[in-house]
Amino acid sequence: MSASPSPSRPGETHSIFIRSLMVLPRILSAETPGQNELHPAAVSLKLFPRGGFSSSIKHDRLNPDTLSYFDLSEEISSLINSNDTNSFASVHDLLSGIQTRIVLNIQKQQCSNPSNPAGLDSERTPPPDTHVDYNLTIDFSNLISLAKQLTVSRTSTIQLHTQIHIQQISIYTIIGILPHERTKKQSVLVSLMLSNCNTLPLDIQALTHSVYETVSQSSYQTVEALADAIATHTLAFQNNQVTNSINNVTVTVEKPQAVSYASSSIRKLPSAHLNKPFEPTGSRELCRTIQPTGYPDTSNYLYP
Repeated sequence: MSASPSPSRPGETHSIFIRSLMVLPRILSAETPGQNELHPAAVSLKLFPRGGFSSSIKHDRLNPDTLSYFDLSEEISSLINSNDTNSFASVHDLLSGIQTRIVLNIQKQQCSNPSNPAGLDSERTPPPDTHVDYNLTIDFSNLISLAKQLTVSRTSTIQLHTQIHIQQISIYTIIGILPHERTKKQSVLVSLMLSNCNTLPLDIQALTHSVYETVSQSSYQTVEALADAIATHTLAFQNNQVTNSINNVTVTVEKPQAVSYASSSIRKLPSAHLNKPFEPTGSRELCRTIQPTGYPDTSNYLYP
């Protein structure tokens, strides 16, 4: 329970936070069709009752203005761990399943309509109003073989979108302006923070592999140009769909061998938008941020 304002909801003073609930979901393998595999994951859930906890605080008991985090945790665990054969088609399917259980459990605890959950399913958008906002995040450490970690998030305050963070895709490529850098590949770490429309779920594995292949075959002198090329490639990724499902992307490129005694040299291009001219601003530093004008960075909305 938190009494300080949340970074994702300015001015919010009451929240309930379930941090890193360890689960072991079965997710269909992208590399072996028809097979499902166990993938360790950590589920975090932050809830914001809009009316606060005044009654529960006053009477020192669980009144309808708050929620039992134990019941919510049990609801999530039972969905994932109740059946050894239960599997999910994708991380999007897993997110939708957990969202449904969260809403049903909140309704049950509030006694607003506990006996009639009919009509609520993972495809219904938006779910019935429970007067509770939430941020749902799932972290995977080994779901994507090419990346260090995958984080997927959804929030009740921004409908129809999933935030996807693919962290540190390790790639060897030609990058740099020095003579020896033009002949020998070196490691770069590429991270992508993107917003994906829920109605067109993104094939995260396919995007990661596509970025990996594109960067490994590239030859750039500056990290800035490489990061911009990755942003353009990501936004143009079709995902076997007629319509692009990626709304915006933030690209971070780390070059570990760039500066002696420093962990890495980083270039970050936040919130690159399709069909939006790139207008960089910033100063020359080891860690440089390039911010397109006209678009606020909304990545904090999904991360409490």
